[in-house]
Amino acid sequence: MTDDLLRLEDVSYSYPQSSWKLDRVQFSMNKGEFLALIGSNGSGKSTLLKIAAGITAPASGAVRLRSANLQKIARKSLAQSIGYLPQNISPTFDFSVEDVVAMGRFCRSGYFGALTSKDREIVDQCMEATEIRAFRGRKINQLSGGERQRVLLASVLAQQPEILLLDEPTTGLDIHHQASFFSLLESFARQQMAVLVITHDLNLASQFCGRVMLMDRGRIQVSGTANEVFARIQEMGEFAENLSFFEHPMNQKPSILPCHWRDVGDAGDAGRRQA
Repeated sequence: MTDDLLRLEDVSYSYPQSSWKLDRVQFSMNKGEFLALIGSNGSGKSTLLKIAAGITAPASGAVRLRSANLQKIARKSLAQSIGYLPQNISPTFDFSVEDVVAMGRFCRSGYFGALTSKDREIVDQCMEATEIRAFRGRKINQLSGGERQRVLLASVLAQQPEILLLDEPTTGLDIHHQASFFSLLESFARQQMAVLVITHDLNLASQFCGRVMLMDRGRIQVSGTANEVFARIQEMGEFAENLSFFEHPMNQKPSILPCHWRDVGDAGDAGRRQA
C-alpha cells in the first residue's frame, strides 16, 4: 500500500510504425508538490502527461490514483480528481469568459444540469484566483494569449481537482506573464494541490518548482531538486552543449543561459591562440 496520490508504475507506450517508445517510466506525486517535467522536443513529455491524465492508456504498466487503476475510473469521476490542460488550445467558439470557466463544473453538475448557487460561487472564486473577473463578460476569442491561458486554467480549476497536469501553459506569454503564471501554480501547490507542468523554460522550473524531472529518449533520466538536475545536465554532453550555468544573484538558485554560437567559437579560438 502506498500514500502516493498519483503513481506511474513501469509505464510504456509506443506509436504505430515508429521506433520511438516510452520506456518503463516510473514516478509519483503528492499533495503540495510542484513538479516540472523538462526535456528536448520529442522526448515523450506530452505523451507521458496524457497517460498520467488518463487520456491515453499505457501499452503496459499502470497509472494509479491512490490505489485505483486510472483506466478503471469513470471519466466523470476522474475529472473530479485530475485537471488536464493540453498545449496550444485555440478556442474557436464564441462563449464568454464566465461561460468557459463554468464548463469546468460539468464534471460535478453534468452537461445539462443547471448550475447551482454553489457552482456559481466556485466559478467566481476561480475567476478571482486567476485574476480574470474584470473581463468575465468578454468573449474568449477576443482575449490576448495570456488572458486566454488564465481563462482555460480557471476552467480546469473549476473542476476542483486534486491534481493539475499542464502541458506548456506559458507558451507565447511574455516573461512577466510567465512568472506570474508559475507563481499562481506555486500558490496552488501551497494549498495542497499536486501540480505537474511541462516547460521548456529551465529557469522557471528552477525558480518555482520543488522537483524537476528531465526526460530524454522516452525515459526520466534524472529527478530531484533543480540543483541536482542541473548538475546532472552539465555532465550530459550534448544536452548541455552551448549552455552557461550560474547561480541566480538574488536567491542562489541554479540558472541557465544559452551561449551564442559565435561566442563559443570565439572562446575556442582565444584558447587556441593562447596555447
